[in-house]
Amino acid sequence: MLVFCLFLISCNRQKEEVIDLSDIIKESENYKEGETTSEFDTDILDTSEMVLDDFTENGLDVSSYEILDDKLFPDRFGPKSSSIMRLNFEKDTVFYGSWSFEDSSKTVNAFFNWLDNFGKKHKSIFIGEEKNLQKKPFLMFIGNNSLIFVESNEFLSKPQWENYLENKGYKEDWYYILQQRKWGKVKWLLDLEK
Repeated sequence: MLVFCLFLISCNRQKEEVIDLSDIIKESENYKEGETTSEFDTDILDTSEMVLDDFTENGLDVSSYEILDDKLFPDRFGPKSSSIMRLNFEKDTVFYGSWSFEDSSKTVNAFFNWLDNFGKKHKSIFIGEEKNLQKKPFLMFIGNNSLIFVESNEFLSKPQWENYLENKGYKEDWYYILQQRKWGKVKWLLDLEK
């Protein structure tokens, strides 16, 4: 009998009323559902144009760029700041990474450790040794507090990049500059007096 009473009570329940949220909340006149504000998009475009103009003013004709979240070997050594970008030129794509360290010992430590584990194959190289580290051309600039790495698919102009870095405030003399052409061997430009 108890089961029968429970059955009757459950059958007599009323249907729950469903309330539409749009009845409660009125659509804003300033913001229509599905629309985005144009101010944000304009800010991004303005910033992008400023970055591209900065490259052009400092001697690099970059058509577009992308900021990368990749972490590379020097990031293991606690840089104060770093910037990693993919720069698209008319005929080539260039990878650009820069790291700033607190002092020269941290910079040199990051550099020497990177030389012991360079590239995808983790090749090791000694100072002044000329050997092929990778197939892509690259430039590496090592200063007192800065480590800069530039890699291209085809060709890199050392004078052009030196000019760019000088214009960006890297007025220091570099301890080491490494240059490797496509499929070539690393060439060292050393300042052994430092």
